Amino acid sequence: MMKAVRILVTACVASLTLLVTSPCSVDAQSSFKDVVPETTLSLSKNTARRGETLTWTFSMTVIDGWHTYPTKQTNPAAQEVHTEFTFPKPGDVIFVDDIVEPASVPTNDKGMLILEVFGVAKWERKLVVNPNAPPGKVKIAVSADLMACQENCFFDRPTLTTELTISDEPPVPVEAKYKDDVEKMLSAPAEPPSPGSGQQGAKNPVVESPVRSQGAESKSSAIVPPATSLEEHKANLDKLRQELIVEKPSEKSSSSDLWSFLLTAAVWGAITLVTPCVFPMIPITVSYFLKQSEREHHRPLQTALIYCGTIIVVLSVAAWALLTVFRAMSVNPYTNIFMGGLFLVFAFSLFGLYELTLPQSITKFTSAREGRSGWVGTVFMALTFTVVSFSCVAPFLGGFGGTTSAGRSNFEQLLGAVVFATVFAAPFFLLALFPSLIKKLPKSGSWLNTVKVVMGFLELAAALKFFRTAELGWGVPSYFTYDVVMGIWVAIAVVCGLYLLNLFRFGHDDAEQHIGVVRALIGVGFISLGIYLTPSLFKNSQGENQRPGGVVYSWIDSFLLPEPNESDLPWSANLYGTVAEARKELERTGKPQFVFLDNTGITCTNCKYNERTVFTRGEIHKLFADYRLVQHYTDWVPDQFYQTKVEKSYRAREADMNKAFEKEMFGTEQLPLYVTMEVTKDKVYVRGIYQEGKINDVNAFADFLRKSTKPRAAK
Repeated sequence: MMKAVRILVTACVASLTLLVTSPCSVDAQSSFKDVVPETTLSLSKNTARRGETLTWTFSMTVIDGWHTYPTKQTNPAAQEVHTEFTFPKPGDVIFVDDIVEPASVPTNDKGMLILEVFGVAKWERKLVVNPNAPPGKVKIAVSADLMACQENCFFDRPTLTTELTISDEPPVPVEAKYKDDVEKMLSAPAEPPSPGSGQQGAKNPVVESPVRSQGAESKSSAIVPPATSLEEHKANLDKLRQELIVEKPSEKSSSSDLWSFLLTAAVWGAITLVTPCVFPMIPITVSYFLKQSEREHHRPLQTALIYCGTIIVVLSVAAWALLTVFRAMSVNPYTNIFMGGLFLVFAFSLFGLYELTLPQSITKFTSAREGRSGWVGTVFMALTFTVVSFSCVAPFLGGFGGTTSAGRSNFEQLLGAVVFATVFAAPFFLLALFPSLIKKLPKSGSWLNTVKVVMGFLELAAALKFFRTAELGWGVPSYFTYDVVMGIWVAIAVVCGLYLLNLFRFGHDDAEQHIGVVRALIGVGFISLGIYLTPSLFKNSQGENQRPGGVVYSWIDSFLLPEPNESDLPWSANLYGTVAEARKELERTGKPQFVFLDNTGITCTNCKYNERTVFTRGEIHKLFADYRLVQHYTDWVPDQFYQTKVEKSYRAREADMNKAFEKEMFGTEQLPLYVTMEVTKDKVYVRGIYQEGKINDVNAFADFLRKSTKPRAAK
């Protein structure tokens, strides 16, 4: 068996080496250019006479497995997913007729029929040289909104520019089929250009421009700069408080996210049962209840309820206290250092370096009173059990609190603490009622210590995350950088796998000659995880970390809190200024104006997950085109939102104001929290609040964005 295991490990290490050294082993598809290696742009003629008709052609080549979209969909529900061109208004050249689309394939995407284009996508459109244009060279600039998709989407928004020489030869007659359109366009009065509009009068399939990055033309053509001072920011938020009207409840409640939190609490409580301090206590517990059953007037149900109820109350109080502490500590850099140090203490305890115990006097006090008859003795027996098992329960309780409690209300944290304690106590309730069940339980042994050590590795990884969070609070990390921590996590995964495969042991481990199938599979799983994460340690041609595919990396990447990067969405940090710009547009055009507010944080794992895996999806990206986008950071505001460098204390104080605004107006400090608003002449109506933390149902989030822009019911 050991020989087979060593062969398996050798194969895993060889695979890791091959993955690192092979230029094709890592996923290089990290930008638009990686999946669209070639684009071409041309005119049918570079020199033309006035009145002549030319063909404008643009094509892009998409690699195998990826696709793009035509400029319009046949399915109305899929209209947001399309390629887009904004052609110039009539001038030296006049675009006529419809775009000639590339061949597309109808695809069923989660029940929705969508047209997709594979391979080479080519678009063509006719243009007529203005019969009155002066001779000479002219530039023809067409704005494009391109996308290439597979699981996620990459975007590019170039300005496609070609040069045409207009000959000084006599003009030629305009083709008959374009003559009326050309004369109509030339006779139309000139209109001032409006943001987001395409060519007026031309048959461009789409005329509304999508959301663009800063400096590009879009619905919000320029990102609104932040307030010039904290006083101004506070005054602006105070004005918004007077204007904001919450006219409907949240579009989707946070019940699914709460259930996920409670399930996590249950899992941590269950894992705590199989630890060396807890599992051996089961025979002692059963013997106590066997003695109780021999007494006259014994009530097994009452005794079991008192015993387990005591455990639940004590552990719930302890768990809730830790959850509350960890929540309060989740932002401050100094307390994150403390948290990281605490997790190191927990990890080294699980490795067997020392034991965490409560003062011996407490143990003696409870043990001396457990022999009393009636419910008093049962209570003290439960207290003794809780105190004795504390050395193993504390690290797991700390792990649950430190990694899951951020952004939870007091009620949710109390509920999670009760679930943790109830799952932990539930087996003892059954054993109290039916002591004979102990014969069916596995015997305690070295396997319990293995569980303890593996959890030590996981808490060591969590400690590094908290150290990184602390350094992010001071600015750009220099020590616990993304690459350093990810590299250590890869090493931890591999070392944990080797430990499970019995290639080394700690001092307090038993000498095992054989390992079970389950342990071997889990060990291989940890090594495979390390191999899977390795590509993220390498950079692509744009200097960005490569992103292995799949939801596992998305979760790990978000938990590790990647450094803030430049988004291709035009986020502003100034909600008041954005509302003011929306009002100007409303007065000018009369069209409804909407704002999407993202309450987020640098240290928010779910926020990072949504921003990197949901907001980048093509359908969501398109739906954002109907909104002006604002981010309210509630821990500290990133540097990139300021035009000049500001101190960390300034950015933290602004974030505190944002958090107070969220708490007062929306009744929660949850992160993330997404709010859609409609701006009117004198009011701002909240159209929806999306409270689901991690977005599990992308279609529901897309429906939320669509419904929020529908006409508001008259009051």
